Amino acid sequence: MVALKTFNNLPEERKEQVLTVCLREFSLHDYDTASLSGIVSELGLAKGSFYRYFENKKSLYLYLIDYCIQARVIHDEGLVDRDTTDFFVLMLQHFGAKMSFDRKYPLHSAFLYNVLQERNNEELGDIKLYSKERVLSVIRVMVGEWVKRGQLRADLDIDTIAFMVLQTQLSIFDYIALRYHVDFSSNIREKGILYDLPEAELLSISRQFVNLLKNGIATS
Repeated sequence: MVALKTFNNLPEERKEQVLTVCLREFSLHDYDTASLSGIVSELGLAKGSFYRYFENKKSLYLYLIDYCIQARVIHDEGLVDRDTTDFFVLMLQHFGAKMSFDRKYPLHSAFLYNVLQERNNEELGDIKLYSKERVLSVIRVMVGEWVKRGQLRADLDIDTIAFMVLQTQLSIFDYIALRYHVDFSSNIREKGILYDLPEAELLSISRQFVNLLKNGIATS
């Protein structure tokens, strides 16, 4: 999804300001209750002017998804060792990179988390499915490479393995939220962070989940 020319022509500092305000609104509210009026008010814009940036609320929302995913990809490039020879070590590296991303870009992370909590919406459709498909398309390629290397089971369907990898990653954060009673929206609103938990403990939890997955999809 692309922004309109007027937005793309804004100075970088102003674009960042606009996106930060939008991300905060969608991080603290679901799609239906997020307010464009609140966004334009905080930015000091007339509502009509905002529609020169994005065609409508949906186009803004989809743009934010692509924007945050791209930011995550760029961030991870410097933290994940592509030469790692163990798929499950690579998974743990990705988890560590996500924790780093959460600390550096809490609004991006909170927004992406909210996207995955959305229910079917008449305007958006199944946005949760849309988002998962975006991520799965990347994971499928990676899984296929590791099956060829002989570390993942070739008797299992690649789509099934990719789905299990994604669900394991998502389950880690659901478990953290449940175990530590984390309210991501409240943390963003009150502290400006997603969570304030010891990194070593988070990595220990992720290692347990990855080991459970390893027992099911790794070759003997």
